Amino acid sequence: MALAKPHELLDTDDVYIGQWFARERDFVVISWAAPAADAFYGHGADADLLGDVQVTRAFTARGDDIVGYDDERRDSGEGETAFDRKVALVVPRPPQRAVRAQSNGGQPAVPAPRGASSFKPPQPRSAEPEPGGAVTRAIAKPSGPRPSDAAALRHKNALLRTLAQPRRAGLDQVLATLQPRQHDLVKWDAARPLVVQGHPGAGKTIVAVHRAAYLVHPDREGAAIRGQVLLLGPTDNYVQHTARAVHDLAPRGGVIVRSLDQVFRRLIPELDVRGGAGDGRPETYRDFDLGLVELVESATDMVRRRGALAGVQTRTEAARVIYQEMVGKALVAPSDWVPYLRSLPDWGTALRTQRLWPLLAYCALASGMHRFAPPGHVIVDEAQDVRPIEWRILRHLVREEAGWTLVGDMNQRRSDHSSMSWQQSLELLELPTDTHVEDYRSVFRSTSAIHRFASFLLPRHERDRMTVQEEGSKPVTWRVRPADVAAAAVTEGAKLARDHRGGTVAVIGVGVGPIRSAFAMQGWRARAAGSDEFSDGELTVRVLAADAARGLEFDGVVVVEPSDFPKNLGRHGLLYTSLTRANRSLAVVHSKALPDELRRAPADRLDQ
Repeated sequence: MALAKPHELLDTDDVYIGQWFARERDFVVISWAAPAADAFYGHGADADLLGDVQVTRAFTARGDDIVGYDDERRDSGEGETAFDRKVALVVPRPPQRAVRAQSNGGQPAVPAPRGASSFKPPQPRSAEPEPGGAVTRAIAKPSGPRPSDAAALRHKNALLRTLAQPRRAGLDQVLATLQPRQHDLVKWDAARPLVVQGHPGAGKTIVAVHRAAYLVHPDREGAAIRGQVLLLGPTDNYVQHTARAVHDLAPRGGVIVRSLDQVFRRLIPELDVRGGAGDGRPETYRDFDLGLVELVESATDMVRRRGALAGVQTRTEAARVIYQEMVGKALVAPSDWVPYLRSLPDWGTALRTQRLWPLLAYCALASGMHRFAPPGHVIVDEAQDVRPIEWRILRHLVREEAGWTLVGDMNQRRSDHSSMSWQQSLELLELPTDTHVEDYRSVFRSTSAIHRFASFLLPRHERDRMTVQEEGSKPVTWRVRPADVAAAAVTEGAKLARDHRGGTVAVIGVGVGPIRSAFAMQGWRARAAGSDEFSDGELTVRVLAADAARGLEFDGVVVVEPSDFPKNLGRHGLLYTSLTRANRSLAVVHSKALPDELRRAPADRLDQ
């Protein structure tokens, strides 16, 4: 960021924005979380740094290499700026490679093997880097207006280059190209609940991850929150996907990333679908209904009165006692609950039945034997899929005054058993139903062609969006014979992997067992036992069940048999989610007729 003149506190006319504050002999780095960094993002508490910002520069990186940059003039001027100043480049002498000592026989020393060196890398910085203090805080001024829906993209060229790069296996921080409206949501008052509703690819997870890090950053303005931030995602894959960005942005230990299933397993470690088949029944609304909460609490009261929890040593054992009490007293339950309670399996089978995990977790909570440090703020990503009993579990695990941020898209609901509106979710959390809902319709990740194809699954009035990536090929639909579906998925997955070398590709379906077997039959090998990642020694493709793909992104995606995806209340939430995991290329392989909506969607159509 170049200033018109040296700032009295910064003592320089050009500064960097980075993860942490640093002052070196030749440069100053302002923490992205500090008020002074608002000047780089173009709005906020110190949006113009007293009007001195002339130009901002966004770097484009590939791995650890800077491969480009984009300048934006802020002062409407055309003269020279601090960035035009010529500075002599001083290249330090390279470190000397270590050599082995001469042998006793007087032979000459042997050069050290490639990669060995006497150069010692810098020691890792402390867990909580030195805050910027007065330099980053004293420049603040009253807050400016929030950016509008029509706010222009900042550093658009750098943004487009970044979006066009191959996706890495995991989310990266995007401090250079964070957009004004995203920045505004990241810095939203921690004490005020917030809902972010947005299309797939709108950057909702970017907002969630950067907000989680911002709330615990030592350089941010405002009172520190009590406790850690819990970033809650939909799957274990999501936890892995966001880990690098959280590590890069947040002080160590400040943000905990968990999936809902990990929360349940924390309460009852013995929950495990790998131990064998569950009870085989489909999930129903009663598995997640708040009436089940009342039955658990009633059973807990009965076992307490009998002293049945006295001497119980673990939460798992306490949960078992409560669960068995509830099932055993089914005949005295309200009549509309009797058939459901009588259908519940024994405890051992229940531990292997994933649809019952929320019930078992609530049994553990009801025992009162949990002793977890409650987070000070909870950010729930893909919040549209959280069911009533799960909201109640989260409410019990969080301190009363904790802050909440809900992020998601009601059009991507995968189940009829979750809330039908954000107001319902807010009521379940006992939060004000007039909480601000940010309707975010920009789309960054997928190309216009991909989003247009997928949006035919939505009601016409829900298709409005602003797609940043206008260029891109049409999706391809390929109809094959039923016996050839799995093999065709392998063929198309391999093709996309070749097209996106260095990037990421996924094949997504409802039942992926036959597809994984087809990859193995054609010489692809799983990275490890049970892995969803397959390699032929050169290319890599992930094969994912649709539920497991939520919250992830890939350069290329193959969606298999769209008609097999479940509908909820007449909508194709899970199919819509799967189609929009693609950033650059989308293919659909099917033998059955496509859903009516997709038959009308623009695509290149192939038949076997």
